Amino acid sequence: MLYFPFMAVLQGICRNRPALGCTIATGLSLLLIGCTLSPAERTSKADVHLQRMAAKLAKQTDAYSLAAAGLLISVLHLDQSLDLLTRATAAAPERPDLVWIQAQVCTRIAGCDPEPMGRRLRELDPANGAGWMGPLIRAHLSSNDEAMDAALAAIGQSDHFDIYWTTLIARLGRATAQVKTMSLEEGEVTIIGVLAAQAIPAYSVASNACKGEHLQRAETIEVCRGVARSFENGDTNITEMIGIAIAKRVWPEDSPEWRAAADARRLYEYRSQFWKDLDLWGSSHTEEYLTLCAENRREQDVLKAQLTAAGKNPNPPLE
Repeated sequence: MLYFPFMAVLQGICRNRPALGCTIATGLSLLLIGCTLSPAERTSKADVHLQRMAAKLAKQTDAYSLAAAGLLISVLHLDQSLDLLTRATAAAPERPDLVWIQAQVCTRIAGCDPEPMGRRLRELDPANGAGWMGPLIRAHLSSNDEAMDAALAAIGQSDHFDIYWTTLIARLGRATAQVKTMSLEEGEVTIIGVLAAQAIPAYSVASNACKGEHLQRAETIEVCRGVARSFENGDTNITEMIGIAIAKRVWPEDSPEWRAAADARRLYEYRSQFWKDLDLWGSSHTEEYLTLCAENRREQDVLKAQLTAAGKNPNPPLE
């Protein structure tokens, strides 16, 4: 899952940077698993440091420093976050990854309409099904079955479903470290933590639309086959795993598509077991990881490259 490397990074930070890094990592992990923070915890050292770092980043003029500021402050102040992300998208209007983050923050603010951002994302990256997640969620919330079907069909016609995970980690991680408030390693884990909390859409809506009684209609099965393919080509492990789960519902077990989904799941489980045993912490490994994120669109390919560099066979033995 997408959270797997994040939690492992937290463990590494806590081993190597027990003061600042672990304080921030622990606070972010509580946010991610849904814990409610007390007033005292919300004014902790981690929050103060996030505010200080966001303030320094907000003084920069480049798009990714502004975006990093907006992402970090989103943990505490959504309105400030949206303002900074709006400035970031204005500074780099051609960047779909920034529009994606802006839309995710907007959805959490009462009265903010994310649809113009969704349209902009679809214009900038028409092959990406993530641009249709907003309309899908809104149709689900309003019980508009016709709009849900249209959004699902659009996702199913997309080539892939990306949340710009590796791109954002690479660019925002380096931007965070440049203001000298954190080390590159601490900046990396902080960005990963906040991204994981902010950037994951409500996948359950798409997954639930492609299961159970919904699959009694032949046309729905065909649409969901497209959704499965789009998700399987997504840029994070969790996106691919949801695509695999959908694929195994909508294809017969003796079909090439079902077998391909089963093989992809087996590959992920095999690589994850190796990954947990690797020693990937420290400044040199952080530099390597951010470079791999910059070079690879998919989190899955970053993992493969890490295993290969460590001398591990990234492919499981043939059964």
